[in-house]
Amino acid sequence: MSDVLSGSAAPRAATSTNTHGDTLSFPVIAGLVRLADLVLLGMAGVASVGIVTWLYGAYPEGPIQLAETAGTLATALGLAREGAYAQTAMQSISTQLRLLIKPLLLGTFCLVAGLFVLYQGQLPVRIWPLIWAICAGGAIGLGRIPLWYIMRYWTAAGRLARKIAIVGLSDFSHEFIERLRDEPSAFNIVGIYDDRIARVPPSQLGIDVLGTVAELVERSRRERIDVIVVALPLKAVERIKAIMDQLASTVADIVLTTDLAGLRYARTQFHGIGRNAVVSVREAPLKDWRLLEKTLLDYTIGVAALLILSPVLLLTAVLIKLESPGPVLFRQPRMGFNNQLFLCYKFRSMHHDMRDMLADKQTTRDDPRITRVGRIIRKLSVDELPQLLNVLNGTMSLVGPRPHAPNTKAADRLFTEVVQQYAVRHRVKPGITGWAQVNGWRGETTTVEQIEQRVACDLFYIENWSIALDLKIMVMTVLREVRSRNAF
Repeated sequence: MSDVLSGSAAPRAATSTNTHGDTLSFPVIAGLVRLADLVLLGMAGVASVGIVTWLYGAYPEGPIQLAETAGTLATALGLAREGAYAQTAMQSISTQLRLLIKPLLLGTFCLVAGLFVLYQGQLPVRIWPLIWAICAGGAIGLGRIPLWYIMRYWTAAGRLARKIAIVGLSDFSHEFIERLRDEPSAFNIVGIYDDRIARVPPSQLGIDVLGTVAELVERSRRERIDVIVVALPLKAVERIKAIMDQLASTVADIVLTTDLAGLRYARTQFHGIGRNAVVSVREAPLKDWRLLEKTLLDYTIGVAALLILSPVLLLTAVLIKLESPGPVLFRQPRMGFNNQLFLCYKFRSMHHDMRDMLADKQTTRDDPRITRVGRIIRKLSVDELPQLLNVLNGTMSLVGPRPHAPNTKAADRLFTEVVQQYAVRHRVKPGITGWAQVNGWRGETTTVEQIEQRVACDLFYIENWSIALDLKIMVMTVLREVRSRNAF
């Protein structure tokens, strides 16, 4: 996942703060532009046929659409091959128009070749390829004007520059920064962090040393950091390992820039950040298209489920209100994405004066704090349904590791004390259901093994996420877990 610092002429710009929101995913932007180009080329084809029909008073006979499709696909592929979807190219209107010439000529050639093949060496309408080329070029060219304005605005706002933090002030960090100076709009180095802060200079090439690795982890909780670059020599293996352990729960991509000659046999691990070759240690589990896919799935199914289940939600709310005083919903702080607290919504299943906001005492079977209605809705898992509101407000997902209250314990020890990798679960949004739940690891956690198995299932889910896995877990939840023996 590439992106970092900027400018030799004005080095302070490298540490500018993006005040307009998180970094936008450029791979998604480029993909949407490619899709828009296909739509525009298709519309240009329809327009060209309409013009020919108007000029000649009749619709061209034969499979003209096949030739048109060949021209469209050839133009689209040509644009990709020419680099028209690169970030630097999309930020320049003149570059975009220049890169359109060859793909358009290629598309027109394929169109003519297709017509000759389909019409056995003849052109049914001689002027049509020219009309098609004008329509296609005009559609793409005009479409580039608003794209240029949008890209210029996002660039000025810092929305396209990936935020990068560097760990370790060294010769490797110096070289890393130097190589990125020719791409100021693509990378934004937000600072250098080093545990030896008392022994290192206050800055390097205009980039300030801002604190320790622990302070970087804390900063990553407050704002989006896209990439964390560890810039240390391979001989510092123990130090690198300690840093990686500290960074394990962050949601950023983690890469290593070092004396790469020592890794010449591991080329499949290499990728680039600007002109820097780096080794990818850990990538964000959900980003770019994967994040977009999961978000669309959450909102689509979340809205549908809320509408379908609204009678159940209304009836449950009425029953809770009739049985005991207090609010219908129980709002409990829980640990969520990027180790941040959020308010998790549930139907209140306990007497209001006996509620346990931080889960100092786990719910047990035949718990006297639970009301009669509460016992029923917990058994049927109906108490979890208000979390659909969490899905719609973006704090939860339909599927993911279950969120726990801060004081939840196993064997009288906090979860974070029991399992070293517990915080890694928070690299994705928590879910209403998850892989651990459908595999039987739900309910009260009284032993260390129970939380270890939950975390193992959660880590498996994070490492193997797919839309198909999410759908599988949803189906398994309905079939197996609604009346689970562990729900009480």
